[in-house]
Amino acid sequence: SKQWYQRRVRGKRVFVIELMGGNCGYLTVMSGIACGADAVYIPEQPVGIDELQADVSRVIDKMERGVHRGIIMRNEASSPHYKNDFVTALYAEEGAGKFIVRSNILGHIQQGYSPSPFDRCVATQFACKVYRNLEKTLGKESYGPEDVVVVGVIGSNTCFTPICELEMDAKRRVPGHASLSWLKLKPLIPILSLPPPAEEKEMKD
Repeated sequence: SKQWYQRRVRGKRVFVIELMGGNCGYLTVMSGIACGADAVYIPEQPVGIDELQADVSRVIDKMERGVHRGIIMRNEASSPHYKNDFVTALYAEEGAGKFIVRSNILGHIQQGYSPSPFDRCVATQFACKVYRNLEKTLGKESYGPEDVVVVGVIGSNTCFTPICELEMDAKRRVPGHASLSWLKLKPLIPILSLPPPAEEKEMKD
């Protein structure tokens, strides 16, 4: 029936999400890998209309095989012309009757927004770590670059990292640097977005 068909289409959604990151696509690529995005668009590899059309076709094919969600992620500076509104309209037009498209520009929500209880616990841990580090550092007779640190979470551990190390790490991520190793991970994104073979077989059945 028409109502059943509408419910079936309504359950399939494609989300077009704009991320921050300036002229560096590191955040977009890593986020795309983490959440199983179908495509990511970054400044280091300018997107063209042919690539957009190919991604739309791949998402439509994925939906027709039974998958109920698609994620498209773009860096805020990935293209001066193919912005979130354009990409959203493209998917909405080509996917009409197959899925619903939603757009989201995260913006400065990524930088904090209202703190959750977890955020408050982490802030308390940071404050304790910083206070203990100050007690230890202020008793030294001399200071070096390794004493200028920032507190953060690496893996599951709260620890200090010297700022000089962070500067070197940041330089490896900026466009034009010879060792953009993270950029080699981008071709994995369309592969990781596919459902496992067993799950795909269940959807077909």
